[in-house]
Amino acid sequence: MTRISWLKKIWNGRSKGISTVLGTVFLTLVIFAISTNVFLWTLSRNAEYTLAVKEENQKNIDQLNEYVIASGTNYSVSGDDINIDVTLTNAGPIAARMINLWVFDTTQQKYANAPVDLSLNPGQVLPYSLNVTIPGPGGNASREFVSWFVTARGNAVPLKTEQEIIIAELAQGIGSISMDFPKFRYYIYDEKTKELGPEIYQFSIPGNKETIFGVHLTNLDKSHNDINLTSHSCIWLTIPSSSTTDDWPITKVVDNATVDFDYKILKYGESTLVFFGPTKPNALSGNIAAVNILLYGTIGDKDYGQNIPFISLYVT
Repeated sequence: MTRISWLKKIWNGRSKGISTVLGTVFLTLVIFAISTNVFLWTLSRNAEYTLAVKEENQKNIDQLNEYVIASGTNYSVSGDDINIDVTLTNAGPIAARMINLWVFDTTQQKYANAPVDLSLNPGQVLPYSLNVTIPGPGGNASREFVSWFVTARGNAVPLKTEQEIIIAELAQGIGSISMDFPKFRYYIYDEKTKELGPEIYQFSIPGNKETIFGVHLTNLDKSHNDINLTSHSCIWLTIPSSSTTDDWPITKVVDNATVDFDYKILKYGESTLVFFGPTKPNALSGNIAAVNILLYGTIGDKDYGQNIPFISLYVT
């Protein structure tokens, strides 16, 4: 009995030591698990915060890079309805989406807005029309407006009217097509290869060589119609006080070589390089000549003709 009691005392002492060790291990595991969960939770929160900051920074960058130009604005009033014609150009490096148009009648101090769902890719040019309603004196032509688009990124795009002044001047003067005078050039034409030489920006041309003229024409039609130039179009040179003339028929150039002409379309609001020739003006040599661009074709479903008297040339 004495031996058994002694063994029990030894075992009881050891069991207390094992319990202490097991408790310590368990507590350590619990602390490690809790610490690990807290660490992982902290990492996930930091990752979400970093992602949110990155997305917000990207939104700010996209908002700064968004650049849309609204030009050539024209307002037409009929009663309470205001029709707005405008040309939108995405001059920025990213796509842009218009979601709303605001119109402020400065005459009556009244606002109106209309929802818009219009997307523009980088470099895209798009004529656009929209109607809004602002109650007021019907048909009052003296009413003035200030308008702006709102993009999905929150940018405001003001509608500019500078181009309409040019259109009005053309409509009262020479027509719906304008020419960029400083960009006039001519080329020496190779009759064998049908290729054009380098551009020459001069106001004198050789009378003993085939030449082709290049002019930049811009369609500023108020109705935003395309203008289709036909083969009747040409450049015409005439010597003052003389019946001596010569002409350069409209032609088509592809990959720096002439091809058979069919038609030439002038898109609204776009500057288009149009070619005329080739012609060898021997009969005009030694004289100064007045130069006219005679344009003929269609605008919409109607005939269209215009004469642009633009420069004078000396034929050597």
